[in-house]
Amino acid sequence: MIFTTWISDSNIQWDGLTLTTKSESYAFGRRLYTFQVAQQQYWLKFHLANTHAVLEQAFQRELDFYQQHAQTEQTFLLAHQIIQLRDITNGMDFPECGVGLLSLDTNQFFDTIVNVANTEAIQLKILIALDALGSMHQLGWIHGDLKVEHFRLYENSCKLIDFEQSCKLEHSIQSLTATPRYMAPELFHGQPKTAQTDLYAFGIILYEWLSQKRLCAKNYHDWAVLHCQELEIQLPNELQCFLPLLNGLLQKHKERRLNSVVEVKHCLNMINLLQK
Repeated sequence: MIFTTWISDSNIQWDGLTLTTKSESYAFGRRLYTFQVAQQQYWLKFHLANTHAVLEQAFQRELDFYQQHAQTEQTFLLAHQIIQLRDITNGMDFPECGVGLLSLDTNQFFDTIVNVANTEAIQLKILIALDALGSMHQLGWIHGDLKVEHFRLYENSCKLIDFEQSCKLEHSIQSLTATPRYMAPELFHGQPKTAQTDLYAFGIILYEWLSQKRLCAKNYHDWAVLHCQELEIQLPNELQCFLPLLNGLLQKHKERRLNSVVEVKHCLNMINLLQK
């Protein structure tokens, strides 16, 4: 999936080069830049060697994921390229060793809902996102850290990014981190990640998107209480038809939760029957 020929061309201008790394991650050695070349937006991610073992391993995990699927055209992936940092010759102060992940930068997939009455368009958008997640699950992988910014819009399709916490379904690791906003209740009890923890996170993403409201909690403990005990789903009247879908995705007990993308799609398609 090589899509650039200008990495080592010193005559190519990188416009608007901006460091977007969060301050804490920056202190631990992570670097994330955005920039433009020929009016195309890109991002470049790498990690400084010998700075933070856990984050280094996470970045390597993402590189390994891309490399394992380099020989096949996976429809849920954005165009990307693993590059040698020493090959960058645009005058920027990048390390002279190590590798980086270069990818297209695109808009967020779940943008503001313009017309809440157009439930067919909303339904279609959810189905497109499910196609991306389902493609990953069909490969035998779980994402492990789904959040709204990891769903990207590209050419009317949905792509996934950030595979630092991804793992094979049969090799789920309990110590992998996740974002408390999107964590399934069982993860707060130390259980391993599964396809259903991905689906719970997807449910939170949909709930915040449909309600156009962000869940709030002050700390890890409060997030645990919210997900394990206090989460109550409320939607605008025009979007009540999506309640069965959200209820299926956000069951606190995973044995009651929808357990596959196929089941989620079936539940979503039932909306057509309920509205007739």
